[in-house]
Amino acid sequence: MSVLMIHEKIGAYCKATDMDKRHLKEYSWLNCYRHFTETTPEILADEAGRNHAALHLGFYLASWGMFRNSFLGSHAYTIHHGVIDRLRAPLFSDLWTEEFGIRDKDFTLACLILQAAEAIREAYRPFASPRQPSDTLVTKVLFGTFGCVPACDRYFQAGFRSCGFQYGAPNDAFLGSIFHFCKDHLSELREEQTWIEGQFGVRYPLMKIIDMYFWQIGYERSVNPTCAESTPI
Repeated sequence: MSVLMIHEKIGAYCKATDMDKRHLKEYSWLNCYRHFTETTPEILADEAGRNHAALHLGFYLASWGMFRNSFLGSHAYTIHHGVIDRLRAPLFSDLWTEEFGIRDKDFTLACLILQAAEAIREAYRPFASPRQPSDTLVTKVLFGTFGCVPACDRYFQAGFRSCGFQYGAPNDAFLGSIFHFCKDHLSELREEQTWIEGQFGVRYPLMKIIDMYFWQIGYERSVNPTCAESTPI
């Protein structure tokens, strides 16, 4: 993959989502992510902190399309309390502190990330019954709180597959592919972080840059199915 290709896709994403307009839905994710990374599990144990975090999470999920045809849309923001309670547990303390995609330690944390994914499923399962909380919902929660994985919606999955990667579920193999991709192209991704910060005044984590890249490829393929079968990397 060339630097030009990465920058081309990130630039197209920023243009398509109107990142220069601070009140559009792109910033719902940023507001949620900032809230969780700038708070502490101890604050979330307090009822006011718990409610504030649930509101951030709920608004982000709503603006990112997760209330459409979903059990979430028929519940109040308090449906997210169980997620907050589980993610603030000491077990997940290592997921609160670092940017993902730059450390060898990230590979060893894959198991913990998957445990967090299952904790999220458990929190939502009583409300989703008889259906199961989707992979898209679970990864969007992880994306908006810890920023440890991209959001695996249909455009991301399409873009990921079109670049030659396999995707079946957010599992060990998927996380390994994401972390290897990040390390292999770290310098280019860092350049995009710097470019976005200079253009829009925000510092996006690496997982957000990766999410933008593959999402944009998937989106472009959805509106132009005649484009090439795969994107070179």
